[in-house]
Amino acid sequence: MITGKRCRMLPWGAAVVLFLTVFHSLPGFAGPEPGEAEVKAAFVFNFIKFVEWPSSAFQSPEDPILLTILGNDPIGAALASLDGKKVSGRRVVVRKVLSISGLERCHVLFVGASEKAALSTVLRAVQRWSVLTVADFEGFPGRGGTIGFVRQDDRVGFEINEGAARKVGLNVNAKLLYLGKTARLQQRGEK
Repeated sequence: MITGKRCRMLPWGAAVVLFLTVFHSLPGFAGPEPGEAEVKAAFVFNFIKFVEWPSSAFQSPEDPILLTILGNDPIGAALASLDGKKVSGRRVVVRKVLSISGLERCHVLFVGASEKAALSTVLRAVQRWSVLTVADFEGFPGRGGTIGFVRQDDRVGFEINEGAARKVGLNVNAKLLYLGKTARLQQRGEK
């Protein structure tokens, strides 16, 4: 059994208050109400704001935050709109790769739903980096990922595996942990 991992979820009301204000500053999110993909992209942008990478993750203070989208996922286009945004003085650079063979060092890895079956291989491939892994499929944090989106009724939230973050040297801000939900951590061998 995986132990020492704390996972949490953002309640919908808090999500609206905390994250929807971001839409006005992100290109492509103009309009009366953002769709689910745009909401999730705003979450990812804010995850970046509330995670601290070790200094060794960057070669210089000017290095960008590299966000890689691996595989295919419905929110990929919304994530691409984060390209060029700034977080803590660093520019976000979004890249898309279709398979694990094209994966390069990055700071944030969004694992597309198309890669769900290969998740163990994906997580092993990036374990040597300080990378925040995010996905939009059930059970992601319980299988070793850092942050996974969850949907309950008409609400979008997220779960955080704080142990997975610590294991790769990431420091997740207590505010983000507070807003999350406890995830069920899977036992080894469970799919």
